[in-house]
Amino acid sequence: MAELTDARVRPQIETGRIWLSGFMMFVLRIPSLNALENQFRHSKLGRGANRDKMPSADTIGRGFSCMSMKPLRRMIISINKNCWRNKAIHQRPGQSHRVVALDGHETVASRSRCCNHCLVRELTIKGKNGKKRKVKEYYHRIVAAQWVGCKPAAIVDIEMVLPKEGEVVAAKRLVARILSDYPRLIDVITADAIYLEAPFIRMIVEAGKHVIVVMKQEARDLYKDAEGLRSVIKPRTFQDGARTSRIWDIPNLRSFTTLGRPVRVVWAEEKTLSKKVVPQSKPRQTTGNIIEATWVWVTTLGPSVPATKIQQWGHDRWDIENRGFNELVTHWHMDHCFVHNPVAMEALLLTLALAFLTTYLFYERNLKPQIRPATRLALASTFLCSVGMSLADSFRLFASPG
Repeated sequence: MAELTDARVRPQIETGRIWLSGFMMFVLRIPSLNALENQFRHSKLGRGANRDKMPSADTIGRGFSCMSMKPLRRMIISINKNCWRNKAIHQRPGQSHRVVALDGHETVASRSRCCNHCLVRELTIKGKNGKKRKVKEYYHRIVAAQWVGCKPAAIVDIEMVLPKEGEVVAAKRLVARILSDYPRLIDVITADAIYLEAPFIRMIVEAGKHVIVVMKQEARDLYKDAEGLRSVIKPRTFQDGARTSRIWDIPNLRSFTTLGRPVRVVWAEEKTLSKKVVPQSKPRQTTGNIIEATWVWVTTLGPSVPATKIQQWGHDRWDIENRGFNELVTHWHMDHCFVHNPVAMEALLLTLALAFLTTYLFYERNLKPQIRPATRLALASTFLCSVGMSLADSFRLFASPG
């Protein structure tokens, strides 16, 4: 924390203590800066510490609004690398590739408040008199990178989408940075159909990495050629639990002309048996529904990687939704607008990523099962109830000279 800096002139409270306040807010699952200040002033977090030096909500907001991103990212890079080095992040048995998923997420939306970095869209709404009218909505969007197919699914980095640019443009900046920061910890990047663009894939391939991208555009020549070749290639059938898959593995397709190199297409038709208990049935009965789905993935991986692995990693992309955005929004208040400032938003999201990883590691690796709370949400409540004095003491020690 001593390396963290911001652009405030003659600050009275150190940047490290302001950042620690934001970190504590996420660890304790406190929903806002004002609620955090209330905890400082009127609860255990304030007892035993110098309350005059505890940062207020406005001070925390100002500190995060001008915080330098490079030292904060160096902290995240160091912790992520140490996690992989110490085998604190576990992959599936026998898996050697490290897979990172990319996806976009909308964090904040408002019809009354905006800043210079807000994205703008027009919505048609119905007024009280029943007439439709158009209103402008201002929102922020990010692109996140997260390791998938492993436990915990740690967030690698985030990038803000700037006005008048698409999600893929921001993703290119993000990919260039994470490939530079983690040159040996990323092997495959998986993404949604919006990222099936030649410049994006070429940038990853030239860095010596591979991609797995969903293909949904049926008008593409690549899609038509793969669909035509399915009739002359015999599919292979695989059973994975309740899911039965017929997979066509089509290598060396050159229909992606703008890319300038052959690609491999994996086409999967899946049938999943979904069982459901019939309510109020005696004896207890279950019914099964078959869910059918068709998936097409484009990849630069060679034939040495089985098609089932590509199918698995293609589905792992949903980890960033299920174990990433959904959990962070529901239980970590990710979509709350703590400070409407683009620098503060980015710094707080990076702090949230760090709190998410370290809390998960503490829960899984530092607590014996006999004393481990039922959930990590219960762990946050335990922190709030019983660790307040220790956290307040850490503030006092951090603020003391030497």
